[in-house]
Amino acid sequence: MRKLIFFLAFLPLFSFSQNVDHWETVVFDNDIWKYLEGTYEPDTNWRKVAFNDASWLQGQGGVGYGDGDDSTLISAVTSLYLRKTFTIIDTSEIAEAILHVDYDDAFVAYLNNVEIARANIGTIGDHPTFNQGSTSLHEAQMYQGGNPDQFSINTQLLNNILNQGNNVLSVQVHNDDISSSDLTARIFLTLGINTTSTNYSPTPSWFQPPLIFTSSNLPIVVINTLG
Repeated sequence: MRKLIFFLAFLPLFSFSQNVDHWETVVFDNDIWKYLEGTYEPDTNWRKVAFNDASWLQGQGGVGYGDGDDSTLISAVTSLYLRKTFTIIDTSEIAEAILHVDYDDAFVAYLNNVEIARANIGTIGDHPTFNQGSTSLHEAQMYQGGNPDQFSINTQLLNNILNQGNNVLSVQVHNDDISSSDLTARIFLTLGINTTSTNYSPTPSWFQPPLIFTSSNLPIVVINTLG
């Protein structure tokens, strides 16, 4: 009981981001995605807006092996490449962005050819090859009633790479190995809007705005687990 009272006493130190009026989602897991099964190395330009993905397949997300959390089924592969284009009406209205990914077993995500998040594979800045396995196993959570993992995009980076107009969210998903029993990718991109405008879509029911410290009379420890 003492621990609970202590925690509640410091709740006022948390607040929602001061620059955000509300949150909207611009990319959903069940959107129509362009995808390439990773049986060979894709064109090095596949992460760019201008890349011609006409030869890629398309289907409703999630994309994977179809064990209850995938709408589009694929063959057994070590990797999967995904592209989703979207339009930003006014970049000046975007204060923050959060990527949510439910995945099995690893992924690297790019916004307009710039890495914004990764988990369970390689090191920041490298491009895993199509036949590279994940560092370890990771089970998707949403089909079990859980929530996807959350990755906040650095605001300075976001300001530098987000386009007014056309953008592309590109994600490569990697299995532990080709014999793994599952592969899945369910991806969401949510925006913190600094005005009252509503140009996109309501957030998923499970979405919770991130909390930040505005002040504290205690030391603040930040732990980055790199996914």
